[in-house]
Amino acid sequence: MRKLAIILLILVISSPVLGQSSSIGKQFADSRPDKPTRETPTATGNTVIEKTSLIAVKEREPKKFKVNDLITIIVRETTKYEADAKSDAKRQADFSSELDAFVKLTGSGIGAAAFRRGKPNIDFKADVNKKNDAETEREDKLTTRVTAVIIDVKPNGNLVFEARKQVAHDDEVHLTKLTGTCRGVDVTPDNSVLSTQIADLKIDITTKGSLRNATRSGWLAPIYDWIRPL
Repeated sequence: MRKLAIILLILVISSPVLGQSSSIGKQFADSRPDKPTRETPTATGNTVIEKTSLIAVKEREPKKFKVNDLITIIVRETTKYEADAKSDAKRQADFSSELDAFVKLTGSGIGAAAFRRGKPNIDFKADVNKKNDAETEREDKLTTRVTAVIIDVKPNGNLVFEARKQVAHDDEVHLTKLTGTCRGVDVTPDNSVLSTQIADLKIDITTKGSLRNATRSGWLAPIYDWIRPL
């Protein structure tokens, strides 16, 4: 009985200390700041609806991308440009001059020569009217698909990618270069993204070959357009 009483006394004395230490540890854990994260928090669905509803669909977890992963870029770009310009310029110039005397060489030096048929004069008058009307209308369309390589994954989940596509047919070479940045959540389940969802999109298309050379203008045409004699 004496041993049992001593054990009970020890438990009674040590219980407040254990409770105090546990509360202190809890307070320390609560006061400790959360570790900052650079990743976008994962969106969670409504778990109650998912458990009780028969037609609820669980949200798909966002796909994680790594450097050197491949994604398909669907390019659908349409650009339409219209411009009208009009100009009306008028210019008038009047010029009149008359010669009163002229130099004459004589035996003793230089003198003034007399005008026997009147004083020579010049009268000039010019009127210039110029009107220009210009109208420009242009529409460009580009539709293609190209596979790009992810070259960087930003901390917020944005993807930086680069794509190169070369098609050669006989002597014709068609080279397409594409770069840009998109959000990881914009990539569809079939691993594709539209060009309209890409930021800083740059598309460079180069064509080489006999057909390109046939449609190019000669060296004299750019000089003529730069001088514009008419």
